[in-house]
Amino acid sequence: AAASNYVYYANGNLASQEYLNEDVIGDTAIYPDEATLENLYVKDGYDQKLQRVVTRMWTKIKSGT
Repeated sequence: AAASNYVYYANGNLASQEYLNEDVIGDTAIYPDEATLENLYVKDGYDQKLQRVVTRMWTKIKSGT
């Protein structure tokens, strides 16, 4: 809870919520309400060929080549 209070990031341990600051636990950007959760989705991963292209592009960006 102390780390979550410090960095303003959600904590996966439900038992720690009683120790979180009110401004952390009440922030809907950190802990979204049910209406917001209804609109969220998980993006599907890339297939192997496209993932290879993405990895190569990121490598070029990071290496500056």
